[in-house]
Amino acid sequence: MAPLSVVVVGLNHKTAPIAVLERLAIGDERLAKALHQLGTYEHVLEGAILSTCNRIEVYAAVTKFHGGAQDLRNFLAEFCHVAPEDFVDHLYTYYDDSAVRHLFRVASGIDSLVVGEGEILGQVRRSYQIASAEGMAGRLLGTAFRRALRVGKRARTETSIARNPVSVSSAAVELARRAFEGSLEGRRIAIIGAGKMGRLAARALASAGASSVVLVNRGEERARAFTDEFEMDSYSFDDLETVMSNVDIVISSTSAAGTVIEAARVRDAAARRTGDTPLFIVDIAVPRDVEVEVGTIPRVVLRDIEDLRGVVETNLGSRLGEVSKVEDIIGSELDRFLEWERSSESAPIAAALVAAAEEIRRAEVERLRPDLSVEQREAVDQLTRRIVSKMLHAPLKNLREVAGSKQGYVHLTVLRDLFELDDDL
Repeated sequence: MAPLSVVVVGLNHKTAPIAVLERLAIGDERLAKALHQLGTYEHVLEGAILSTCNRIEVYAAVTKFHGGAQDLRNFLAEFCHVAPEDFVDHLYTYYDDSAVRHLFRVASGIDSLVVGEGEILGQVRRSYQIASAEGMAGRLLGTAFRRALRVGKRARTETSIARNPVSVSSAAVELARRAFEGSLEGRRIAIIGAGKMGRLAARALASAGASSVVLVNRGEERARAFTDEFEMDSYSFDDLETVMSNVDIVISSTSAAGTVIEAARVRDAAARRTGDTPLFIVDIAVPRDVEVEVGTIPRVVLRDIEDLRGVVETNLGSRLGEVSKVEDIIGSELDRFLEWERSSESAPIAAALVAAAEEIRRAEVERLRPDLSVEQREAVDQLTRRIVSKMLHAPLKNLREVAGSKQGYVHLTVLRDLFELDDDL
């Protein structure tokens, strides 16, 4: 059996606009169903899906690289109901060590829109946990993800990549602060959505000096926990127009599958506003929370994740100097993973070699059995076992040693071919 390949097919903030990313986004509530469908493709044996506001990536252990990569592209098109021609130009594909390196870079935060952001490590962990629960994170992919989590932890503890942490939410707050002449003092602000992004936004607003902040959320229980933590008032979605007519800034970050802030509602809210201050809306959800048409309404300014890039680039600071240190960690952990991968390939071949030798030994002993007494059969059996054991000792020892080398796969292939071994055990 040929060794499995790790393949990743995906899109992110660098390769695709938000209009494409949101069409391929797969929420947590759909991940189990998605993984079940992914597992039905011909070449896919293991799989995991990482879907965040900045990326959608499908990782898999496949029996054939080209066939497996095509399976992943087909999966995205079929599960998300998006025509391939609408997104294939934005895809990237990595395999084997390049795929694992990419996963390590993602987990460490250096491939994020906000370099060093901490949320991605939790998202990688969640992706792995769901894949494990659904039986899709097998030996190869499961090990890759566990090593990726180790890389992420090392990057944050052994370097300063996460110093003065920045998130998408805090970048959104900074974008709003710049829009209001560098200060949020006295500004009325509404957070839409009580999830993790909303909580990060609340913390960033507090750090920026904002004091008049309210929450709009659908679920009462989550809203209550949120407002108790941050000591703010909350409103239901039924009050959305009223809230928007009385605030200066809206930061929206729900996990809804589609838009929750329609142009008609914003238009009504804008008509009820007093004064000359425009309503500034930052939509950091993927899929988007706010209808694109909202950006055309007079006295309303709409921004989304793509508008955060300028903020992020000017706030990288010293973190960029830490990237090379993180890359060193990634390099060392990748070497360790590849050594494990090569070494693990020797186990089925070693087992096959032992099985083949034992089959020959047993057949020869059995052929002599009618001509031997019981004592003679036992003596021959013990003798032949010792001969086989001694003959295989050096080859098995050397096999374990060469399997971990860079040329290990070549040695394993030669051994398999010389002895015509079937290691598909």
